[in-house]
Amino acid sequence: MLHRTVPVFGLMIVGLICSARGDAPAAPKADVKPRTDLATDQEILARQFRDFEQALLRLAQRLEKSAKPDERERAATLKKAIQMASDSQVDNKFEKLISILKNSKSLSIQEIKGAMDQNKMLADDIRAIILLLLADNRDDEIQKEKKRLMDLIKALEEVIRKQKIVRAQTEMGKMDKDALVKGQNKVTESTADIAKNMGGKGDAKEDAKKGEGKGEGKGEGKGEGKGEGKGEGKGQGQGQGQGQGKPGDKKPDSNQPNDNNQPPQQGLPGRKQIQDANEYQRQAEKDLDKEDRQNASNKQDKALKELEEARKRLEEILRQLREEEIERLLAALQARCEKMLQMQLEVYDGTVRVDKAIGENADKKPTRANEQRALQLSDREQQIVDMASEAIKLLEAEGSAVAFPEVFIQVREDMRHVTRRLGKADVGSVTQIIEQDIINTLKEMIEALKKAQQQIQANRSQGTPNPNPNQKLIDLLAELKMIRSLQIRVNSRTKVYGEKYQGEQAAEPDIVKELGDLAQRQQKIFEVTDNIYRGKNK
Repeated sequence: MLHRTVPVFGLMIVGLICSARGDAPAAPKADVKPRTDLATDQEILARQFRDFEQALLRLAQRLEKSAKPDERERAATLKKAIQMASDSQVDNKFEKLISILKNSKSLSIQEIKGAMDQNKMLADDIRAIILLLLADNRDDEIQKEKKRLMDLIKALEEVIRKQKIVRAQTEMGKMDKDALVKGQNKVTESTADIAKNMGGKGDAKEDAKKGEGKGEGKGEGKGEGKGEGKGEGKGQGQGQGQGQGKPGDKKPDSNQPNDNNQPPQQGLPGRKQIQDANEYQRQAEKDLDKEDRQNASNKQDKALKELEEARKRLEEILRQLREEEIERLLAALQARCEKMLQMQLEVYDGTVRVDKAIGENADKKPTRANEQRALQLSDREQQIVDMASEAIKLLEAEGSAVAFPEVFIQVREDMRHVTRRLGKADVGSVTQIIEQDIINTLKEMIEALKKAQQQIQANRSQGTPNPNPNQKLIDLLAELKMIRSLQIRVNSRTKVYGEKYQGEQAAEPDIVKELGDLAQRQQKIFEVTDNIYRGKNK
């Protein structure tokens, strides 16, 4: 429903983005709108955005009452978009922009730059909201399918283990016939349950009940034949049922129509091998009932071979899902880092401009206008902090990276220092150094994320994908490079603080806090390195 509903607002949102562009204005033309008309246009857009928010809220409230899980999930996505608009203070930014355009009789250069910055912030915030609305639920689907596959593989491994035990008991010849038949039957029924859980038309257990005898014909998945003293009947399905031929060397393709134009068998790859194994198991039961242990053991061997092949196929699907999951997460993190970098560069440029403006003041102290601009930059920095927090959640949920989450945590702490400093109009050299560190760190992370994606693509093109279904998000070398960068920054920051803050300055509460943060970072670098050494990221 969400994908049908979002386009309803599409034209309005496109208008919002086009009108809220942060690009530099073009050269003046004769038909340029007066400033009062621009203010009116912004008021209209602000009203349209509020209407859009209300429409999203009504839709979310309706969807969250749905009995369908996917619609309730979409309701949660809509509410996240609404919350994002609230956290980004889109309404306030509209009001500030309108106020600038409407109330000032003549705009100074600084006010024009402020209006342009406000415009760009609005455009960025609205784009982020749209991206969230248009995001699919593929990540959730991957997680659900991974869990399903892991559960199936676990059940299959248990069946293989039990089948090996029954085969050993069969070959030892010490257990009585009835106990052996009962043991084999339990494994057979468990295998049929797995085939059923793998989806597709037909039920292995139900197929078996369509006929009690086993035909000795050479049918390839369907045929007629006389039972062994239990009557005649027709078998249906893949390797099941009365009168069905034994699994032969040429096995029917589960995705191709059979000779009688029946619909193709659907389900996970490997289901056919499970069904063939199930047929061998049933034949083994009959051989055990006749005390033909040699043939029973041979059938059990064949069943195990099919079960092992099914497990390989499921593990391959799981590996492919894991690879897709990693690629999606790497791309999402890269996009997030690039957005954060763009915003941080803007904040840095703004910080440098405010610092220069303060330096040009007669008393070298910030004016009210300087302080207001610094506060705007502080608000923008807080948005970058929030984005970093979301990235940390993604990495912690993924769980295989060790150094990368710590890099995000430390760069987020730097962002918090910048937020606090800008809030006090402290736009001096130390604040700018911290911002430069943030920028350099984000660039390194983007490069590492790009290389990780390129490696996956190169492996795929060469036909050598990572065989590990639990492959890591970032390889060990990239993690170690991140740790090295963290250590270099702690060293350089320690030097900066030592040179800048001496005597009474070093005792200021904020400086003490930042120095304490450096000490904690050094401890964290040790812990991350130790965790990698001890293999705790495996």
